[in-house]
Amino acid sequence: MNKIAACLMLSTCLLMAPAASATWGSFISTGSATGIGNPSCASVSTEEVACAVRSGKSAIMVNEFNGTAWGAWKSLTGTVSSDPSCTSDGSGKVLCAATATNGDLEVTVLSGGVWSNPTNVTAALFSAPSCAQYTAGQVLCAARNASGGLAWSHYNGTSWTAFANLTISSTSAPSCTTDNNSGVICMVFTTGYATQVNRYAAGTWKGFLNIVGVAAGEPDCTSMNSGGNVACFVEGAQSLGIFGTRFDGGAWTVADWSGYGGGLDGSVSENAGCTSQAAGELVCGVYGVGIPYDSAFFADVYNGSSWSGWTEVGGVGVGSPSCAPLGAGKVVCVIMGINNKLTSVVGP
Repeated sequence: MNKIAACLMLSTCLLMAPAASATWGSFISTGSATGIGNPSCASVSTEEVACAVRSGKSAIMVNEFNGTAWGAWKSLTGTVSSDPSCTSDGSGKVLCAATATNGDLEVTVLSGGVWSNPTNVTAALFSAPSCAQYTAGQVLCAARNASGGLAWSHYNGTSWTAFANLTISSTSAPSCTTDNNSGVICMVFTTGYATQVNRYAAGTWKGFLNIVGVAAGEPDCTSMNSGGNVACFVEGAQSLGIFGTRFDGGAWTVADWSGYGGGLDGSVSENAGCTSQAAGELVCGVYGVGIPYDSAFFADVYNGSSWSGWTEVGGVGVGSPSCAPLGAGKVVCVIMGINNKLTSVVGP
């Protein structure tokens, strides 16, 4: 493991700790509505976050958090076959999209406190989409297509481009994130558990890079809000720990990505959900499985130079949590419970 990876990634010496963290608040209910799959959340503004999840009737269901309390869940029109992906557009709006039952991209936009009626963008998607801010007011969404390639479309704030395809043999849905440097970075897993990454900037894709590693499940990438840096996390294919790699914001070459580093002791249910709560810093949440972790929510904080170590916050969750920044160094993490109801916790 190289020095960059050792600095950023989850070190094996930082074990899951059973004691609850004093810096996290209490779990609060998001309401009585029930959902399916993993939620997705994005920042609207300071102390305001919007979230979406698939409802039991396969509709996009949305809600907002004001830093203290949740509103009421609202089920939108239309039916979807995937978990939603939500992103800020960088200009005060949040866009949430999911794959419709006919393979289209179904999209709703939160603007001025009002969710738009979902609209469909013609596509032929075969996975959940992943959406990310491109530049202020613009968003890129990508998903796996039928042949394993990457289908993508660019929203300019008014209209969507026709979906186009990139050739790749992907075995996972993509995870896309803004790099906060006028670009979007997307990661997919390919045959042999390998990882490929690509960057969209200045209206073009820069080309797939093969990141050495053995990964499974779904990737999770997030901007570090610092110099174009992006961190991506995976669940190990041969070890159920979380591993990570970091793009340094430099040239688009393999050398600008760190090798996969870390791996936490114990096992996890799925990949971590991570976000940047301050420039160059990260918060990651995950559910531990097996005795003594029992699906509890654990959190780890990267302060720009080192990780705090996995600390049990509590609760019981399934799948992957979704965490989004609230400002002032805080995030809210939303958890799907075993009863299909969602709870949240604010920290660190």
